[in-house]
Amino acid sequence: MFKELPGDSKEKLLWAQIKNSDEKAYEELIRQFYQILYNYGIRLVNDEDYVKDCVQDVFMEIWVRRFTLGDTDFVKYYLLKSLRRRIFREYNKWFSLSSELDEDYNFEVDFSIETELIKQQTSEEQIQKIEQLLNKLPKRQKEAIYLKFYQDLSNEQIAEVLGVNRQSVYNLLYEALRKLRNEWTNDFVSLYALLMLLKYNH
Repeated sequence: MFKELPGDSKEKLLWAQIKNSDEKAYEELIRQFYQILYNYGIRLVNDEDYVKDCVQDVFMEIWVRRFTLGDTDFVKYYLLKSLRRRIFREYNKWFSLSSELDEDYNFEVDFSIETELIKQQTSEEQIQKIEQLLNKLPKRQKEAIYLKFYQDLSNEQIAEVLGVNRQSVYNLLYEALRKLRNEWTNDFVSLYALLMLLKYNH
C-alpha cells in the first residue's frame, strides 16, 4: 500500500497510522528514515554509538508520544529537527562533559556525487570539481546546502532545523552559492543544475 503512494502522501499516511498505534506503520517509518537520520547525525558528531542512541531515542519518543503527536506535512523535516535538537541537548550527558555541544561543532560531510544520472550528464572533471568546492565550504554553509539539496528541505524548514531565522538561512545559502560561483570555471547554470540533480538523486 505504501509503495503505491507518492512521497508526501505516504509520509502523511504513515504519520496518521502511527498516531493510531499502527505498529507496522511505525516499523515502516523506522525502515524509511533510520539511515537518513543516522547519515545526518554522524555529520554533526562523529561518534557512531552516540548517534545511533540519539536516533533510537527519536523513534522511541514518537511511539511513546503517539497519542499527543501533532500533524505534520513533512515527516523527514520533523525527524531531522528532532534528531539535531537531541544530539545537541544530550551531548554533555553522554560524554560526561560540563559544556554542551555548541557552534564549535564540525559538520563532517563528504559530498560524494555518485548517481548514474549525474555521471551520464557531466564529465568526471566537473564532478571532481564540484565535490572539491562543496567540501571546502564552512560548516554552517555545508549543513545548509546538505539540507537544501540532499534532504530537499525548504528555507523555512532549514531555519527550524538549525534554530535560526529565515534570513540567516538565505544568507548561508547565498554565500555558499556565491563562493561556488566564484570558483566554478564553467557556466554557473551547469553548477546549479548539478546541485538540483543532487536534490533529486541522492
